[in-house]
Amino acid sequence: MKAYKLNQIENKRILGRNVKNAGNSDKPLNLFWAAAALELNVKSSEVWINISSKYNTYEPWISIYINNSPVCRFMAPVEPQWICIARNMNPENQNLITIYKDNQPMSGEELHSLFIHEIGLSDTGTFEPLKPRKMSIEFVGDSITSGEGLAGCPSEGDWISQWMCASKNYAVQLCKKLDADWSLVSQCGWGICWGWDGNRNSVMPPHYKNVCSVMWGDFQNSLGVNEPYDFSVKNDYVIVNLGTNDNGAFAQPAWKDSDGKEYVLTLDENKKASKKDGTVVAEGVKDFLKTIREKNPDSKIIWVWGMIKLTMLPDFILQGIEDYKKLTGDKKVYSLELDAMEDVEVCDEDKGSRGHPGPKTHRLAAEKIYNFIQNLQAEE
Repeated sequence: MKAYKLNQIENKRILGRNVKNAGNSDKPLNLFWAAAALELNVKSSEVWINISSKYNTYEPWISIYINNSPVCRFMAPVEPQWICIARNMNPENQNLITIYKDNQPMSGEELHSLFIHEIGLSDTGTFEPLKPRKMSIEFVGDSITSGEGLAGCPSEGDWISQWMCASKNYAVQLCKKLDADWSLVSQCGWGICWGWDGNRNSVMPPHYKNVCSVMWGDFQNSLGVNEPYDFSVKNDYVIVNLGTNDNGAFAQPAWKDSDGKEYVLTLDENKKASKKDGTVVAEGVKDFLKTIREKNPDSKIIWVWGMIKLTMLPDFILQGIEDYKKLTGDKKVYSLELDAMEDVEVCDEDKGSRGHPGPKTHRLAAEKIYNFIQNLQAEE
């Protein structure tokens, strides 16, 4: 076997947000976000990876795909360790190897991280050029986009990293259908204006401009989490799937901040979000679209929702989108309601763990967004 550091491999593709010069220095490659990946096109009878991780409680999980098909999934070791991920392949054939981080960054932890140190090939193995993909898509979301519930049986209820499997989510499925590169920015339980429990700090928009600032502490800062993201990848589409947790918080008790201030979400006479609280969400949507457009001047933006039913807020999300479009004249912003897990999942094979959307809902979401984008392209 011959070992290669990442900066010795010219033919590689790094998917997901990262720091400048990632994979082109002596430092190991850190995969920050869910479904972040390293892709290699190899001619080799075997492929090894030297990986390590750090974590307090929630370990990173890795999925390995060969030619877009899953072959194995495992927990990352703490100390650097060589692991064989392919063996006895025909060395004359080219094989696309995709190494996924299956978990989101665990924002409640200081250490959670996954490092790829080296790649090993057979002595005569080579890294071949990768075929460029047709487009690039960024996704912004919550636990649904993080792939929570796509591992484990429907009865699993523990919140553990083992049940996240971002490599199987609607975003990756969509990108494979469209021949697109992907990048995910997502956090379980977070929202537009507040999180699942009403926490006003559990919101995605303030972190959008940075590499991975949902993480914290000196160690994470040394990895570059608070660096401004350079947006050098020009996204053809930005797909936002936020609002599920803002919606669910209406069923939770009041939330108190560190100063003891209490935030109470209220309903109207129809048991929908009150105008007072709904307007906050509409303003949040409008403001976030401004930020996304600032960093993605040429992208089409699609706001999707509904894989878990939104009973309180869809009208206010739509209001925020329309308010933004009227204010800016931006004609490249769209909305799309997706099929709800409550309506489409029938048997256990359809369902996910932890009460989250399962394989069928993710597949239908990918298909619906695919058709929507196909129609947009046909109109151009």
